Amino acid sequence: MKITILGVRGSIPTDGHEMSGYGGATSCVMIETDKSVIFLDAGTGITGAPVIDNKSVSVLLTHPHADHLMGLPFFPYMIVKDKKIDIYASAKNGMGTREQVESFISPPLWPCTLKDYPAIITCHDAVFPFKIDDVEIFGMESNHPGGGTIFKLVHDGCTVVYATDYEHSDDKDEELIRFCDGSDLLLYDGQYTSKEYEGKKGYGHSTPEHGLMIMEKSKTKTLRIVHHDPHHTDDVLREMEGKIRSVNAAFARQGETICLQR
Repeated sequence: MKITILGVRGSIPTDGHEMSGYGGATSCVMIETDKSVIFLDAGTGITGAPVIDNKSVSVLLTHPHADHLMGLPFFPYMIVKDKKIDIYASAKNGMGTREQVESFISPPLWPCTLKDYPAIITCHDAVFPFKIDDVEIFGMESNHPGGGTIFKLVHDGCTVVYATDYEHSDDKDEELIRFCDGSDLLLYDGQYTSKEYEGKKGYGHSTPEHGLMIMEKSKTKTLRIVHHDPHHTDDVLREMEGKIRSVNAAFARQGETICLQR
């Protein structure tokens, strides 16, 4: 598997030279195999999707908050005639995948709906586990206002867990540790410093220190912190990253690629 970080910010996209080191696009991770291209979330990072040959294209949505959907109307392959795109999500607030997406991509917030795009877009209500070509997809419920999904993707002996928009708690941490058991890569929401978190409890996000704990207890090989706070400049993120005392952990940077193989 080849993993490319296309968007690392939470809440809103950011801009400016003081944000350029880590990147300003909102959540999106691209996973490529020989047969498939799978996008995790559709924040503004998805607008930077590279050229995709004849591989199948799928989008897995953790939840329908705006920062995770705002790039989808501008996804380059949405305007490619007859390009097949499959979108998967878990039911949220009684809404299926198409309803969630079209709550954002429809008038008055947007001038058209999914059926108006030239691509052939199919929405699926995720029932775990399921497969996309030769990639197995597993899911667990996150701890986030309105709900969310943590995804685990398994391909050819390699495992990636995407745990963004997750707030730590004793019960959920134990479940997540079991879910991650022996994974190769954990992408973990570490939006806040420990001090910031004390005033942000209930917002649905975590800290880098908790991500490191999950990595170590689950015997996950590599950790990348994602969903950076939009107010955290490169200097702030570098300072936070410097406190992570592990050669296997780092803060994700927009444009970074990670290759996993067995």
